[in-house]
Amino acid sequence: MTDGLLQPKALLVEDEALVAMIVEDLLEAIGFQPIHTDTATAALAVLAEGGISLAVVDVGLPDMRGDDLAAKARDLAPDMPIILASGYDTAELKGRFAGDPRVTVLGKPYTEHDLREAICATGLPLA
Repeated sequence: MTDGLLQPKALLVEDEALVAMIVEDLLEAIGFQPIHTDTATAALAVLAEGGISLAVVDVGLPDMRGDDLAAKARDLAPDMPIILASGYDTAELKGRFAGDPRVTVLGKPYTEHDLREAICATGLPLA
């Protein structure tokens, strides 16, 4: 069993409880310690504390669009990989972040394999 203190922390920003539970399980299976928030405001507070290795952000949040959160997260964690998850057309998101190789857009629904590929696409190596 892996000690949770040694696992890299992944911030999951998802307002739908069932989706959050599933993605937390996926992140754990990949080797991350998930930290879940359901609003952008709470996510920014977590990011301000530091120590986050990866953020998985839903685009449709109640208090701010996830892509706007990703842009603000750059001020707090300039090199942190970010995965934007959306159930809608992802072309606009991909265009907005085309110049940032540490941001990947992932369509919903997604599997553990899809999440692993998205993480690797950000340049974050997996064990």
